[in-house]
Amino acid sequence: MNPDKPSGYARFSSQPSTNLSAPTKQNIIMDEHTRNHLLKRYETQVASGASSMCATLVLVRVPPLENVKTRMQTHNFKNVSECVQYLWRTEGPRGFVAGALPPLVSVTTVRVMNFTTYNAAKQKISALFERVTGVSPAKEYNKPDSSPSIKALVTFTSAGMMAGLVTSPLACPFELAKNVVQTSVLVSNRALASPDAARDPSLRNRPRLGTIEAIRQIVRRHGFLGLYTGFRLHAMRDTIGSGLYFSIYETCKQETAKRLGTDEKSPVGAPALAGAVCSTVPWICTYPLDTRKTRAQSVLLGKTKEVGEASVAVAQSSMYKGVSIILLRTGVNNMILLSLYEYLRSKIQQLPE
Repeated sequence: MNPDKPSGYARFSSQPSTNLSAPTKQNIIMDEHTRNHLLKRYETQVASGASSMCATLVLVRVPPLENVKTRMQTHNFKNVSECVQYLWRTEGPRGFVAGALPPLVSVTTVRVMNFTTYNAAKQKISALFERVTGVSPAKEYNKPDSSPSIKALVTFTSAGMMAGLVTSPLACPFELAKNVVQTSVLVSNRALASPDAARDPSLRNRPRLGTIEAIRQIVRRHGFLGLYTGFRLHAMRDTIGSGLYFSIYETCKQETAKRLGTDEKSPVGAPALAGAVCSTVPWICTYPLDTRKTRAQSVLLGKTKEVGEASVAVAQSSMYKGVSIILLRTGVNNMILLSLYEYLRSKIQQLPE
């Protein structure tokens, strides 16, 4: 041993440095086999999460139709044009983006849970049918050029209703916070009962609630259960709506693909058309439930007198006020969502093991 060098010199000066870098890189970067295995295992979650974020971000860049819809439900505006004019005159540009945070935060999580629950329930129900009747609706559905069967419709509808019911407890508080924030100026300034409120430019400078503050005030005034105001209506809407959503989507996608001669998982064609149809029909059926829920939630932080005025103002208003807005928004959203969802699923399924 060279006495001029410390005994640990060889261990620290040459060989160890190259050995340390290699395993670190391997630990950070996942190998292709493991990555593909995880993508295939969590195919539904990855595809639904990514497609939901893309669809939500695209719609954030167009006029915020959800804000107009909520105000149409909670005020007796004559038409959409009057509602838009009111928003611009009294609340300015910020009135069109109020309450945008809860949907961005919650939509992806709720949709991932919704799609995951639906696919799991669909397999379970299909397996039950197979044990009882000897025929699997899921396997029949996946056969080329097959047509929808009663067993398949029952399977898809039942699985969709389970998915809607399971996701309701998570989605309700977020929707409640959104509704309260979007209508806070209307309620706090008695605009629901004041026909001249739209001519009052001072409303633009009135204080308004933020999302976090709205949640805090609801909990402080009504307790934690206050976040679930209107939950029964919400659960009914989502249970019925989700059942119709998935059954119409699966059926329409199958029939459209067969008639057009296209792949059901192609990003254009069958999924896009089925997405537009399956999102609008359930809303037409469940919109009165959504209107009642929105009206109950929007006045949650109003004073007793203001709540009474709000109730009188909307008593004779149609339960379908604002439905044209939601049909336009949800049609575009689901065309993007389901097209991307099917495309991403097909790409994940093609990955090598």
